Amino acid sequence: MTYNKKGFTIIEIMIVIMIIGVLAGMAFQGFKYLQGVKRVQTNSKLSALDTMIMQYNTDVREYPSDLQELIDGPSKPQLQRRWGSSLADQSDLEDAWSQQFVYTLNPRGSRPPYDLYSIGPKGEDMIYSPISQEVS
Repeated sequence: MTYNKKGFTIIEIMIVIMIIGVLAGMAFQGFKYLQGVKRVQTNSKLSALDTMIMQYNTDVREYPSDLQELIDGPSKPQLQRRWGSSLADQSDLEDAWSQQFVYTLNPRGSRPPYDLYSIGPKGEDMIYSPISQEVS
């Protein structure tokens, strides 16, 4: 007597669901890891930009009015003679999610002298540069 049943048993279906769950869990962990790596890259870029801004300040004796001045040089003609060469590339001005860093020059004598941060992956999570986190 042979039975010709077609279809899957409940055990086979449960095994497939379990495999899909494990794969989804691994994908989620990979995504979380990738976001952590991007956060570390962004922090590294912010530290490098702090260094570039300080170098600009040393050379020109003023902070840049915007980050583009790290590439093009001072916008004020009287400061052009103090300018050496480009300190940054366009890619240095973007975070790991390819969004522009936000830079705001604070009034002279303020601590910190400027605010520099990334708005993060969704525009809700501010990641500040080390100098922007200084407190007077």
